[in-house]
Amino acid sequence: ALVRKSKKMVEIATDTLRFLPHLGRPSLYFRKGVALVRDVAMENGTLDLDLAATDTTTFLGVVFRAVSPRFSNVIFLRPGASGTEESIQYGPAFNTLGVAWQVYHYDGANAVAEVPRNRWIHLRIELDGPVARLFVDSATSPTLVVPRVVTSGGSGIGLWTGPFGRGAYFSDVRYTPARTTVTEFPVPPLPPGTILHWELSNIVEVKEFTPTRLPDFSRLTWEKVDAEPEGFVLINRYREAPVGGVPRDSTGAVLEDSVMTGGVAGERIVYARTTITAPRAETRRLEFSYNNGVVIYLNGRPLFLAMNPGGLRTPLGTMAHVGDAVYLPLRAGRNTLVFAVMDLTGGWAFSGRIDP
Repeated sequence: ALVRKSKKMVEIATDTLRFLPHLGRPSLYFRKGVALVRDVAMENGTLDLDLAATDTTTFLGVVFRAVSPRFSNVIFLRPGASGTEESIQYGPAFNTLGVAWQVYHYDGANAVAEVPRNRWIHLRIELDGPVARLFVDSATSPTLVVPRVVTSGGSGIGLWTGPFGRGAYFSDVRYTPARTTVTEFPVPPLPPGTILHWELSNIVEVKEFTPTRLPDFSRLTWEKVDAEPEGFVLINRYREAPVGGVPRDSTGAVLEDSVMTGGVAGERIVYARTTITAPRAETRRLEFSYNNGVVIYLNGRPLFLAMNPGGLRTPLGTMAHVGDAVYLPLRAGRNTLVFAVMDLTGGWAFSGRIDP
């Protein structure tokens, strides 16, 4: 029914929606981007659809609880990663067409499934308060359970092939809204010392960024932001995120010298600051995470630079939520902690936790 009404859909990118027969049935061919159905709202309920990947399809999936085509939640399939934990992924696509999959990459955001090409695959998504359950084909138990869908404030639904999609087919799209929420998943408490409140700057141009020193903060605009329930700040929620790539040479190797300057073409940078009050001069450990890069400053002094775009340190460049730390030489009284957070693709986020 939704396919037959697809002229009411909102398109992103040009020449993307076409009515075409495929594998013996009427279908909607969608090349690249996001398409939301107008005048349809479903916060809780069930979304069913069939989709089919071609020999060249890279990504295909669905969006839900969408505010706009550039502000939604996404569950997508990767036929090229069929049978691996990359084959099904969940993540928010806030302020971008791309999903923050490098940030949301763990149990509850990834699942293993066979994603064949040139065959119809049935997806069933049950939205139940903070929980999303995904069933693939005729499965009676969920292939993926998302314990906390990122809050968006929206209720739109639609189709997704992402900013790098190469076309996929969709058919028999149905939705059934539900009036009540059945499931509540308690949010686990955060570790002591997690920094929850920050101020976030406007986006800084790469050419104006120097890792060894901070700019005049009075020339920047600042916004108070809070960490997500998981403890990290999702910058995508507040700033337009890039959808680019990592600079590479002719062999495909990451241009390490370029990346490690702390600023490359296509990258976006913001500053995040907070205050740490110490009763005396002391050294304290700061645990942190980031995507894709960070420079950490204390009282104006740079202490640490780290970069992790895909292919530099790890193949996928996913955000490690634990395992990185730096020691802060705090002075008695107020100390200003600043992160410069850099992003190329795959999600923009950071966290900080002072060892108590």
